[in-house]
Amino acid sequence: MAAIEIVLPAVEAEDRVVETAAGRFRVAGVRIPEKRVTADPELLRDLVKVARAAAAKAHVPYSHFHVGAAVIMADDPEGRIITGANIENASYGATVCGERNALHAAAAKGFRKIRFLALSTADSLGGPLQERSPCGICRQVMREFIDRDESGGAALILIDTGDANFTADIVDIDRLLPYGFRL
Repeated sequence: MAAIEIVLPAVEAEDRVVETAAGRFRVAGVRIPEKRVTADPELLRDLVKVARAAAAKAHVPYSHFHVGAAVIMADDPEGRIITGANIENASYGATVCGERNALHAAAAKGFRKIRFLALSTADSLGGPLQERSPCGICRQVMREFIDRDESGGAALILIDTGDANFTADIVDIDRLLPYGFRL
């Protein structure tokens, strides 16, 4: 199948000022520019399938919440799919999410720029986006591996829907973490 152009629409919300007896407060707005990405839809579909298969390999004896991820790094000339699954531990701080496992495996191979990242939360498929979205730590780790110069296209994050009518919800890091920390 031929590549298609995916347009992530601009998002604009103005700052608001709240006047109170205790002073003025600013409610921060957000400005995210429109982004256009060319991608092969079959590749994106297959990446979501690989993420769902990776979720089946999760080690989740405590939460029973299976998460799988599949990533293609922009700086990998072979365009390999690297997977990860969440691995829990009785010492909860030692638990690692599927998204971070995939990204750490990619980084260990020397890659630093996400092109496409798919994730599947197998136990909440069909639920609302907030029940299928990556956690805050994973969002911040994703931001670390998103190229600041997205002139070649934004890194797409595909969140498995589990819905027969939709393969995935598509977002980018600015929509997932608009005020993420950067040095």
